[in-house]
Amino acid sequence: MSWSAGANGTIHETTDDGSTAAVKVCTYDQGTLDGSLAHILAEGIGLSVTVVEARQGGHPLVVQATADPHRVHTEITTGSSTVRQALALPAGGVAVWSAPTDQADRIGRHATTLLELEIARNESKQLLAEVDSLTNQVMQDFEELSLIRALASSLELPQTEEDTDEFVLASLMPLVSGVGAVSIAAILVDDSGTQKRSPLWTGSGLIPDPSIFELIDTHREELRLQPVVRNRNVGDGHCGVAGLDEYIVVECSSEGRLHGWVMACNRVKDDIDDVPWAQLGFTTVQASLMETATNQLAAQLNNIRLLRQKEELFTDVIRALVNAVEARDPYTCGHSERVASFARYLASKIGFTTAECERIYLTGLLHDVGKIAIPDGVLQKPNRLNDEERAIIETHTDSGWRILQELEALQDILPGVLYHHEHWNGEGYPDQLAGENIPIDGRILAVCDAFDAMTSDRPYRKGMSIDRATGILNEGAGTFWDPNLIQVFRRHIEEIDEIRINHQPRQPASRPAPVDGRPIIGQPGFVVPAETPQASPLAE
Repeated sequence: MSWSAGANGTIHETTDDGSTAAVKVCTYDQGTLDGSLAHILAEGIGLSVTVVEARQGGHPLVVQATADPHRVHTEITTGSSTVRQALALPAGGVAVWSAPTDQADRIGRHATTLLELEIARNESKQLLAEVDSLTNQVMQDFEELSLIRALASSLELPQTEEDTDEFVLASLMPLVSGVGAVSIAAILVDDSGTQKRSPLWTGSGLIPDPSIFELIDTHREELRLQPVVRNRNVGDGHCGVAGLDEYIVVECSSEGRLHGWVMACNRVKDDIDDVPWAQLGFTTVQASLMETATNQLAAQLNNIRLLRQKEELFTDVIRALVNAVEARDPYTCGHSERVASFARYLASKIGFTTAECERIYLTGLLHDVGKIAIPDGVLQKPNRLNDEERAIIETHTDSGWRILQELEALQDILPGVLYHHEHWNGEGYPDQLAGENIPIDGRILAVCDAFDAMTSDRPYRKGMSIDRATGILNEGAGTFWDPNLIQVFRRHIEEIDEIRINHQPRQPASRPAPVDGRPIIGQPGFVVPAETPQASPLAE
């Protein structure tokens, strides 16, 4: 059996009985994977290489190479000084060449090594491309959230329920004199929209909570349509509720969502009000003003709710990104959250504002985000790293900066992400900054990161005791860490250790399984209507 060149890019195989068959030869295109690899093989072994299309029932040497693609297959021809060799390529082709008989083994081993090396290089390129793709996706995901966060900051979004209560009362204070009320109550509902919260009064609370709740329930249906105004009749002691002479109640809702109700109680008496026929109480004029002000408040409360949801989504996306990093290394699970909590507490003890403490908390969550670009073989190594592997790990600060630096709303967390491995003596990384030239966020995170690393279990050791960890921090003060920060840290070590002990790692959610073949997630049962056959015009 032998091969000979034919026309139109074919090779003819001649069998032992003298018959011939054409074998398809792929065009030698270096732009394809097999073509590129064939070119590399040809240059490496110094022989002419042909790419043959593998097919069932083809030349036995090609069939053998396809069936066992991990080595070079050789066909020896009696009386010839050369042999035919074949090696399967990853995209489905087979590389074929003629080699001197006395050098066939060496050439075969060399060709196998070349192919394995090039395949490894291609896999490495694919991994880098996946990292770039993930980085781009992360940046795109953060773009919308960063704009929302910037908007929330500019509106001074209330951070807590107490802040929201203060905002509501501050909004209602001008209304008190506007409608001439003794006091105004805001009865807000909880996030579910079903439970009434204790009323917020601009002044003294004029009636008990149960009475105001009962009054709202009495007028609830009418309030959905219009404000309710009630004034006591001349001679009556009160207006249905002891201590209440007159009132206006307005529903506070926007975009179909109920936020609560606003109630003006008891109009301030003027001198003219001593005349019985002049005791007019509240009128539609005050009711209209109450309705306008309450609608504005409802819009603001809705904005606060939406902005807070977006802020929570922003933080949740960050947590999801952190979880994605930590999921690759189970021994660091919860590390970023603990470091963030330590850093927020430590920052509060050196005079950071509430907003600055939240910034350092966010920085702590993201300080190791660059590890998403570290290969698993290094990140998940069960024992100590060698020098080459440590150099790879040390690139995570730069990788974290690259992932986050295009996000305008996250510019203030970049110093901590980039510089939390700098040393006080200037021998850290990535830029060998020293002393107070290291941004304060980086210095805080360096202490908290080291403490958590020392007190947490690792594959190759158990976590250290608190005394030993603080002792190491004290020994490294002025060398690795800011000595003043170490003093503050040690002074509050009991509180910091309590944070560590009470930290509860987030548990992964359990996906609900379908019930009776119907999924819990999503809406089942949508039926795509069948198309009605159209009558042919010729049939008419």
